[in-house]
Amino acid sequence: MQHRYGPRLSFALIAATAAIGLVILWLAPADALVPVHFSGRWVPDRFATPLHGISIWIGLLSALWLVFFGIQYCFRSDTGLQASLPVYDLAWITLTASLCALAVGAMEYAVGIKVALGSLNAVMTGVFLLVVGNCLGKIRPNSLVGIRTPWTKANARVWDRTHRACGPLFILAGVGLIAAGFGMLGRPVDLKLINCVMLGMLAFCYGLSWLYWRQEKTRG
Repeated sequence: MQHRYGPRLSFALIAATAAIGLVILWLAPADALVPVHFSGRWVPDRFATPLHGISIWIGLLSALWLVFFGIQYCFRSDTGLQASLPVYDLAWITLTASLCALAVGAMEYAVGIKVALGSLNAVMTGVFLLVVGNCLGKIRPNSLVGIRTPWTKANARVWDRTHRACGPLFILAGVGLIAAGFGMLGRPVDLKLINCVMLGMLAFCYGLSWLYWRQEKTRG
């Protein structure tokens, strides 16, 4: 049994977020509100009382933990996924940390601290892409995670080449989103920008896997 750090560290991050939420709940005035929904530009458009709002955020984080924890057992017979568990754990921790940062930023509204959540989301999404891109080439062929196109699933060599080639793209996209989050691109950060980046990456990875598959067919 390999050493696993994903479940424990991600749980610790959620527990720390819950502790911060309790402190905020204790400090918040009676008429305070916590945002629980946002527009495309990350402007809060739905609020709840501190207790309700903090419960929603911690509930979402707990649900994420249960999903990640449960999936690994549903696919425990998948040798490719088991070999990729270190990458799985790293992505789990990074995604949890990103959502914990957003949760704390939202909960701080209850004590009068207004964080630029759109910028924070762009930075944390960028960090997630940086981490994933750095270890994308280590993901072995499996039935759950990775760049799963009809061509990567059909050929292990296409899988490896696609993942290794797309890693730098993820890193570049991550750097771009971090720069956007810090205002270095000169435009506001919204979901439209992030969606465009994600769709562009998806199209590139999809097309590149097809190209590698065609090369393999020609070679064969």
